[in-house]
Amino acid sequence: MLMRKLFFDMDGVLVNFQSGIDKLSEETKREYEGRLDEVPGIFSLMDPMPHAVEAVQVLSEYYDIYILSTAPWNNPSAWSDKIVWLTKHFGDTFKKRVILTHCKNLCDGDFLVDDRAKNGASEFPGEWVQFGSERYPDWEEVTRYLISETFFYDEDNEKLKRRKMDYAMVEKTIKTLDDYMKVLNAQCETEYSKELQSKILKLASLTNKWLEVAGEESETSGYDI
Repeated sequence: MLMRKLFFDMDGVLVNFQSGIDKLSEETKREYEGRLDEVPGIFSLMDPMPHAVEAVQVLSEYYDIYILSTAPWNNPSAWSDKIVWLTKHFGDTFKKRVILTHCKNLCDGDFLVDDRAKNGASEFPGEWVQFGSERYPDWEEVTRYLISETFFYDEDNEKLKRRKMDYAMVEKTIKTLDDYMKVLNAQCETEYSKELQSKILKLASLTNKWLEVAGEESETSGYDI
């Protein structure tokens, strides 16, 4: 099955930029005040955002993943430091899958997880998932949404049959679907619409298909549609 392309920004998305600033000396902070991203080596000091590493590991099972980020033009060390940082925290996951550009809108893909509209992110040809926004405040919500999107995309019975999955994976998928159904039902109480109703019906139908794959072993009940 052809997987859809998912791009990740780094600063403020995978990388906790503030954690690098906190490790600088007061003298360095004063010297580079207003342009801290130009401090040589600062990117090598940064920690991952909470749950970012785990989220990438999960989403790599559903998407063809890449890095789509930007590095300060006046800080040459940042370009190489970003590769070193990715290797340190993700191993070879992103080996030869890194794009550093100030024109993200020129890259073709299905989803981009980015915290800011700058550098072409808001004009990305696919869907811009704005990390840190009210809709996508953290990695838990981003992961939930992106996994649910793969379910809607891959709802063909034949595709389901061709997937190679063990029972644990099937149950994990069913649980995620069930959790997402609870989210949609909660939305109905405040913002009911025909579009939301259609999404619920599609989710119920898809859950039933996965329950057929699980057979009698699943404890989840199907939906009457």
